[in-house]
Amino acid sequence: MSTSSKLDDKEDLDPATITATPELKPLNTDQRIDNFNKVKELQAEGISTKKISKVIGICRKTVRSYIIQESLPPRISSTSTNIASFTKLILARLNTKGYKIKDIIDEILLLGFNGGRTQAYHNINILKSDFKINIPSFTDVLQYTIPYIKPLSSRKLAKYIEVCIKDIADLDERNYMEMLLDNIPELRIVRKLVKIFKTMLKRNSGNIRRWIDFIMRSKRKLAGLKTFANGLLQDIKAVENGMRLPWSNGAVEGHVNRIKTIKRQMYGRAGFELLRRKVILSQTG
Repeated sequence: MSTSSKLDDKEDLDPATITATPELKPLNTDQRIDNFNKVKELQAEGISTKKISKVIGICRKTVRSYIIQESLPPRISSTSTNIASFTKLILARLNTKGYKIKDIIDEILLLGFNGGRTQAYHNINILKSDFKINIPSFTDVLQYTIPYIKPLSSRKLAKYIEVCIKDIADLDERNYMEMLLDNIPELRIVRKLVKIFKTMLKRNSGNIRRWIDFIMRSKRKLAGLKTFANGLLQDIKAVENGMRLPWSNGAVEGHVNRIKTIKRQMYGRAGFELLRRKVILSQTG
C-alpha cells in the first residue's frame, strides 16, 4: 500500500465510529480468561500442546500452565491490595518528621499488607500527591552535603596519644581525637599505658616488669605495644638501669649523630684527615 493511500484511509476515519466501538471490554476484565477456556476446550478434544499454542497464538509454556491448573487464579493488581486499610496510618507517618517511605512500607508489611513493595510505594506516592505532603525522598537526602573531616596522620596520632585533649589547639583535630577515644576502647587503653610509661621515665621509678606483664597478658589487640614490650624484655636489665640510674648515653649518641652529619656533608669525597679536622673544629666552635 502506498503512502498516499494510507493518508486517504486516515482521512476517511470518523471519530464518532471510533468512540462507538461496541467490542470494548471493561478495564477490570481479565483478558486471560478467554485463552484459558479455549485451552481447556482443545485439551478435552485431545489436541497437542504445540498445536494449541499455534491455534490460540500463545506460547507453549503458558499452554502447559493452563493445562495443569484446574481454575485460573486471579491476577494481582494494585486495586486488589488492602492498602485502604492502612491509609490513616500512612498519612500519620507521612506527617511525622523523620519517617521515610521505606520505613512506612516495612511497617505496613509487618501489619499485614498483602501487596508488594512497588505497589505500596506507588500508592503512598498517590497519597502524598492527593494530600500535598512533602517529605524528602532518597535522592533529596543524598543532596545534603556531609562536611569532610580530615583524619589524623599517624605522626599526629602518636603526638596526641598522651596529650590532654583540651591542650590540642586545632578544634577539628581535637574533635577527631575525641571521636576516636569514644569509639575505640583499645585506643583508650593504649593512651593510659603510654601515660604510665612516660611518668615512670620522668620520675626514674616504677615497676617496668609489671607494665610489660600487663600488656603481654591483655586480651586486647595491642599489637604495637606488645612488639615494644617484647623489645624491652630482650634487654630488661639495661631498661631497668636506665630508669633507675641518673646516667644516660644521650651525650654519646648526640656526638655520634653530629659526626655522621659532618660525614654526609663531605659526600664521601674526602679522606679521614679532613673528617678529623672538621670534627675537631666543629667541637671547638
